[in-house]
Amino acid sequence: MNTIPFSLEQKMHQVIIEKLSLKDFEQWLYQNDELESTNPDLYFELISFDYSRESSLDAFRLSFAKYVGFHKFEADLIKEYLYSIINRDGDYIHSIRMLYEFYFIGYEFLQKLGLSYGLWVMHAQTSDSNGDVNDIVESYYPDIVYDTENALHWLESGKIVFKAEKCDLGGFEYDDLRSEEEKIKGYVITMEI
Repeated sequence: MNTIPFSLEQKMHQVIIEKLSLKDFEQWLYQNDELESTNPDLYFELISFDYSRESSLDAFRLSFAKYVGFHKFEADLIKEYLYSIINRDGDYIHSIRMLYEFYFIGYEFLQKLGLSYGLWVMHAQTSDSNGDVNDIVESYYPDIVYDTENALHWLESGKIVFKAEKCDLGGFEYDDLRSEEEKIKGYVITMEI
């Protein structure tokens, strides 16, 4: 398989996860002439693709997902959720819940965030408890910001590096280059009674 420019891989990834419309991708494709010279076969396949059909997104995923190294974008995806929590923008309550989901698929570096915050949001949203999820989330601040900034630092400084291989739990394998002190900051501390 010929290599493809990272910019194309990134745009294809954005389409697949629905952050970029097929129409916008098609416009970008015709404005970018780099691909034609680096991978003419893929370029021909992309310009021949019918972007106008209702089922085009599914067909795009089936045809072009094989060119995307999803692990390359995993840190960016997690960082989006972390920034949402810090800034309380978008659906930051969903972002908190997603921390448990990420921990559950094998991202041990998110243990504290996933179990101390995400699991409790998930429980509150799915139980018949009388507690209001907004009140629960409000009680997390400012502690959750400190813990979230730690995880964000590990991702931004390259201390967590995702690999192409999947782990047994469904997430990507990763190299954990944090110090022992940093690792402790990411774990839930339990005490025996």
